[in-house]
Amino acid sequence: MERFELVVIGSGPGGQRAAVQAAKLGKRVAIIERQTDLGGVCINTGTVPSKTMREAVLDLSGRRQRRLYGEAYAPKQRPDAQALLRRTHQVMQAERDVVNAQLARNGVQVFTGHARFASPTWISITNPEQPDIVLDAERTVIATGTTPGLPAGITVDHQVVLTSDDLLCMAKLPKNIMVVGGGIVGLEYGSMLAALGVKVTLVDQRTQLLEMVDRELVDAFCTYAREMGLTLRLGEQVANIHTGANGRPIVTMKSGKRVVTETVLVSAGRRGATDKLALENAGLKADERGRIPVNERYQTDVPHIYAVGDVIGFPALAATSAEQGRLAACHMFDVEEESMPSQFPFGIYAIPEIGW
Repeated sequence: MERFELVVIGSGPGGQRAAVQAAKLGKRVAIIERQTDLGGVCINTGTVPSKTMREAVLDLSGRRQRRLYGEAYAPKQRPDAQALLRRTHQVMQAERDVVNAQLARNGVQVFTGHARFASPTWISITNPEQPDIVLDAERTVIATGTTPGLPAGITVDHQVVLTSDDLLCMAKLPKNIMVVGGGIVGLEYGSMLAALGVKVTLVDQRTQLLEMVDRELVDAFCTYAREMGLTLRLGEQVANIHTGANGRPIVTMKSGKRVVTETVLVSAGRRGATDKLALENAGLKADERGRIPVNERYQTDVPHIYAVGDVIGFPALAATSAEQGRLAACHMFDVEEESMPSQFPFGIYAIPEIGW
């Protein structure tokens, strides 16, 4: 059993920054990542790929060139999925290389596998390619991020009924798609696909989108979205999704309406990735959405265990997660640090963007 002064679970912005900060303070640090690629949701399925994809959409759809050539400008060929994702995967790999180099430069030891608490201080790592390992952690940071949430009664097959994670593996662009959920992720990907000429129908049980955003901004966004061909069906709730005889998904609403579409994107929020951590062995408990409660110093109910990033909930931004990780590492090793500001910028990287 190896002993570390800090063990970090998860290599996204929060976990990465906590590990590096502790290492710069001269501590022995390990980071555990269940995926073979470092970077967490931010680099591999969330922030970086979605924002890079948006830039590719603006270029490939010709929307960026319309500033010069006018609104009638259109590319000669409709973009395909390979062209759309090529740049996205290049940027993702470049960012992974940055994370790998930073952790190596600071002497952070990386373990690959699923982390699970065996006790409040012992963390086991399961990897099918090697024997289980147990680390003795003087302090721990949980930075496991989130996974796509699924409404009750809806399952995904990752073929025609997708989550946002599946969009990065598309073999081809669909001709039409139904987006279930009008939150930030649903609006971002829905508007990107609409900009590429995909017929998009967005369904949300709420009668208003983005309650936290100024109404004037939301109204302007909805106008632009409709002009791109994005259909909004608000006040409608999906009861179930099943596949018809022709292999196409059939979406049934609670109102009784039925819609046949080529593809469905389920975008119903995110939940904390805590199900496999065996939190009970550490004396911890997550809420109904998998999130871990913390105090203002990012300590959980067990003082030597901290949690940062999306797994603790709001604001769930890459930049704030990174700062939370840094502040947590400073606090646990008695280094004076500044607190998180009370206000910071938000951005929704749809087409068009919304910021406040």
